[in-house]
Amino acid sequence: MKIGIIVHSQTGHTLLVGGRIREKLQSDGHEVTLKRFHNTETPEGPQKPENIKLDHIPDANGYDALIFGAWVQAFNLCPGFTLYLKQIPDFDTNNVSCFLTEQFPYKWMGGSLALSKMKKQLTAKGAEIQASGVINWSNKKREQQIDALVDRFSSQYQT
Repeated sequence: MKIGIIVHSQTGHTLLVGGRIREKLQSDGHEVTLKRFHNTETPEGPQKPENIKLDHIPDANGYDALIFGAWVQAFNLCPGFTLYLKQIPDFDTNNVSCFLTEQFPYKWMGGSLALSKMKKQLTAKGAEIQASGVINWSNKKREQQIDALVDRFSSQYQT
């Protein structure tokens, strides 16, 4: 299966999780491409989509399945991901999974709301969400959260 992983990552946390997912899926025999985009500028104060510029817009078409990753900012979905989705066409696959990283130790501290918004935006692009999750970066069980997410995502593509 040809799987695309597209992550919006500023600090590298989301990219690290995307890389772990890629490694597992490749070891399972899938053809996996990991693409990262990020903001080229970080203006002072809360980021709004109209003030953000992305370094590039990764193509999300041509895959049998897609996995998207982004981060939680100010208890919400980072606006750069919203901007990205506004600039791409609808997906040519509906097999989509998604995840978020957040600094806080518990997903109820913004992750749950941000994930709900992410799913809604992806569904508007034609996605059927297969799996999702939130990684809480300052949680003592972060590594277990990542392992569980990787296992959950890889189980979606077992042949």
